[in-house]
Amino acid sequence: MIPVAFMPISTWDPEFVQAIRAHYTGSRGAPPGKKLAWRIFESGRHRGWIGLGEPTFALRARKRLGIMDERALPYTVNNFIYRLDAPGDVLASDILKVWHDVAVDAWEARYGWRPVHWETMVQPDAVESENPGACFKAAGYRSLGMTTGMTAKRPLGRSHAPGGGYGKRVISHGAPPKLVLYKGPLARVAVRGERS
Repeated sequence: MIPVAFMPISTWDPEFVQAIRAHYTGSRGAPPGKKLAWRIFESGRHRGWIGLGEPTFALRARKRLGIMDERALPYTVNNFIYRLDAPGDVLASDILKVWHDVAVDAWEARYGWRPVHWETMVQPDAVESENPGACFKAAGYRSLGMTTGMTAKRPLGRSHAPGGGYGKRVISHGAPPKLVLYKGPLARVAVRGERS
């Protein structure tokens, strides 16, 4: 049995927010919308952090799954942070494999449905690896390619507009491209001009 445990925590937990800020320079905390977070323990010692939330609104790379729309399919979730702070004996990919079962049950208990499609994004120039996303790939994720570098963020101070709604998204360019990884039942289709 793998000696890994996941302790549910608030996404407002100060240590978790600090981990997000360290992981994503400039981030103020967890993304808006539905989300869950856990502290990872190995053999009773802190190992890291992991979080699950709603998917990115639109990703061109999703079309490589053979779907027509860039928007997320129903029952899609996004692993918005996976950060290991301490060394351990359990491989990062094995931690992910164990976490998926925990996350499915916790998400269903909280939000009433079981995730089917899993996504995550890795910023290649921000990781010290010649194979960005290697632990996700070893845990069954497939590479869908890079993002376009466009973002749809809400204006600073407008995360909630008057009347309880969200502020309008502002499209901007120049964000670092990220590698999109996917785990789920859809088969990847060949893309014209792509090497097999």
